[in-house]
Amino acid sequence: MGFKDAGQVWRTVSIMLQAEQPRSRNRARIDAVFNGNPPYTDEEANDNRIETNVNFLDGTRIINGARQVFTNAFQKPDNYFTVTLDIGPKQKRQQWGKIITREMNRVMKRSTKYDATLESQFAGTVLHGIGVVTWLRDRDWCPSARGIEDILVPSRTLCSMENCDHFAILTQFTVADLASMTSGKDVDKGWNMPFVRSIIEYLTAQNQMQQTNNDWTYQYLPEKWEEDYKENSGYWASDAVPTVKCWDFYFKGKDGSWNRRIVVDQYSGQLNGMNTAGQYLFDPGDRCYGKSISQIMHVQYADGSVVPPFRYHSVRSLGYLLYAVCHLQNRLRSKFTDAVFEQMLWFFRSNSDGDEEAMRKIEMHHMGVIPDGISWVPQSERHVVDRELLASAMSMNRQTMAESAAQFTQDTNDGTQKEMTATEVMARVNSSNQLMGSMLVRAYRQQAVQYREICRRFATIDHPDCVKFRAKCEAQGVDPSIWENLDDWNVDPEKVMGSGNKALEIAQADRLMSVRPLLSPEAQAEVTHIFIEANTDDPSLAGRLAPLETGNQSPAVERATFAWGTLISGQPIVIATPINRPEYIQTLIQMLSAELERINAAGGMPGQREVFGLANVVSHCEEQIQAIAEDPGQEENVKVFTDALTAAGNFIKGYIQRLQEQGGEQGQDPAIQKELIAAQAKADIARENAAQKREQKEIAFKQNEARKDLAVVAEAQRAGARVQAEVAAQDIRTAADITRD
Repeated sequence: MGFKDAGQVWRTVSIMLQAEQPRSRNRARIDAVFNGNPPYTDEEANDNRIETNVNFLDGTRIINGARQVFTNAFQKPDNYFTVTLDIGPKQKRQQWGKIITREMNRVMKRSTKYDATLESQFAGTVLHGIGVVTWLRDRDWCPSARGIEDILVPSRTLCSMENCDHFAILTQFTVADLASMTSGKDVDKGWNMPFVRSIIEYLTAQNQMQQTNNDWTYQYLPEKWEEDYKENSGYWASDAVPTVKCWDFYFKGKDGSWNRRIVVDQYSGQLNGMNTAGQYLFDPGDRCYGKSISQIMHVQYADGSVVPPFRYHSVRSLGYLLYAVCHLQNRLRSKFTDAVFEQMLWFFRSNSDGDEEAMRKIEMHHMGVIPDGISWVPQSERHVVDRELLASAMSMNRQTMAESAAQFTQDTNDGTQKEMTATEVMARVNSSNQLMGSMLVRAYRQQAVQYREICRRFATIDHPDCVKFRAKCEAQGVDPSIWENLDDWNVDPEKVMGSGNKALEIAQADRLMSVRPLLSPEAQAEVTHIFIEANTDDPSLAGRLAPLETGNQSPAVERATFAWGTLISGQPIVIATPINRPEYIQTLIQMLSAELERINAAGGMPGQREVFGLANVVSHCEEQIQAIAEDPGQEENVKVFTDALTAAGNFIKGYIQRLQEQGGEQGQDPAIQKELIAAQAKADIARENAAQKREQKEIAFKQNEARKDLAVVAEAQRAGARVQAEVAAQDIRTAADITRD
């Protein structure tokens, strides 16, 4: 596709501008409702004598809540995304991917510009269904947020942009912008310098800064003007200076790459005195500005449209879904407030015949007497709003807004609703989260495109942040050849539980905690980390309390390895600080099993001191199991650990019997025999105590269940009695009615 001259480019932009006008008016209506504008115009309020004309901001609160869902989904995790590699030595890929992820996200998380860009993009996505960011310079890694009104896209363009071959982006230049881009050593040859000079001269004249000491023009004394610009550069870049409105026009070239042109907006009034038609402000020729549209512009969608194929201009946003009902609710509540104020007014009826002058002299005060000639207008003769109908209408509107926004808010309990169980809350939150959750699933996929483009720029461009990033990665061992093979990078956005819904996130974290004892120690640490982060929204706190350092053993495993040597020598162990007891017990049992396998492989005849140490290990583990047996969530672990110790105890009993038999034949030391018997008795007692506690817990559980069953039966009986009483009372009332009739 080609454009021979600036006239063709402007005609194309003009057609897109005209097609955008009705869409812009619709978006303006949506903006008005969610910005807080009143539902009636001043003329409507005056004509209809509407006293209350207020936007109650229901829609604004819902939109802000939806924005928080997006913010929570994308900006809450420690990293925006994770990079994994399909290139390089296999033993190095995981390590290099972690280094790239950590260093790149560190730069991005510290960038206030990128944080503000995401906030603006999500705001546009929620309100109008489309959030746009652009890279207008190929030497910046951070994109700039754009309003939907700043982007002109041809009609019938699909959301995938696969059939888009041209688009335009609104941009404005001050005198300072034009001067900085067209002066210096490395001026881009694409600028139309005579046209730029004439615009600068015109804007300077329009600014009315013509003084006796700087009445030169750019054309005849450019060096003088240059010095004046340097002296007052801050002023020339301020809002006090007029700007020129332009359109940055991109189109596909012959080879499929994207080319660029800049033309002046012919509809703007800044350059009314100039002939700007038919001239390019910027024309770099066939220079490539991107091999795909994703290298220039990224679009985030939150589309509620139902008619495929989905088009860019047919996106139906959350603001669109809420507009009508929010506008209607504001009108309804305004009229309702008027009715409330009307009910507070005092109305009198004049009973006198033609003596209106006397009525005007009546003074109404506390404990006063109403004179003859006037009377109160009773409530039965005044208009009364149908309260039930009004409450039903307002409730219906709130329900419609809640369903559209998919924001979970628990209904107010009026005394008739029972408290929801955790399962009911989970089911209800899942149901109400369907719309926003589906939008976020698409949003994660779309955001991955933006992240891949940012990764490409970090790996290739000469921006100071990017150069520093590559140097840090290479200093940690990353091969520089990685930067040249971006097709082998996998960039996956970090996701949060609950699709950004806080209530659902906490509910899912609670469910994970309920199955935590069934998981491996590594998985248990991860679940604990997730639970803390979900409830505190503080990833750093979760990292300190429940670190996820893969490849490093936990402190509990370390303590168990240290304790083994002491226990096997027959000495006691004291645990003075909190520890992950399940990991601690599991490690000791693993070491115990390995030791028993070694002994059995050697013939099954350990020494007397070694048997005593093994029995000491079993006894210590039994004590730790008793400590965790009080936790209902550890029942499965207690059973597994107890079974393992029972098997180990059987081996130890066999060793003791053999040693006793051997000692009877050879005359064993009575002191050692006493120690062996004591160790065996101690282990047996510990196992019996654990078995008794489990038995007592089972009995208590059965008794508790029986009490619950009795309570249910009693409640059912009381409910039946109430129903019978109500039926009897109704029968009596019916009989009385029949008697009266």
